[in-house]
Amino acid sequence: MAESADLTDPTGVGSTVWEHATSAAYVESAERVVVLDLDHPELPPYVFEGSGAQIWACVDGDRTEAEIVADLAEAFEVPVEVVGPDVRQFVDRLRDLGLVVAQDGR
Repeated sequence: MAESADLTDPTGVGSTVWEHATSAAYVESAERVVVLDLDHPELPPYVFEGSGAQIWACVDGDRTEAEIVADLAEAFEVPVEVVGPDVRQFVDRLRDLGLVVAQDGR
């Protein structure tokens, strides 16, 4: 399991680069993203809107978690210290669901 939190960083995020799992199929629109776990087609799709959709879009295999926090803080005009823990929690949940993986595959 990847640990990306940096205990010296007040936002609680680190330098892990996340990417969508190969088993995650998704469709994006301007308002939301709908994600289906192809490894578990019996589960209903996940629907992310607002900041959840923004985080999903930022999980692109290029940006670090800290860069995602900075992007969201700017987009929603809130301090990184406020956004950081929420991003950390959401990415942890995506990881637990198997929808994202750390770029190194952990």
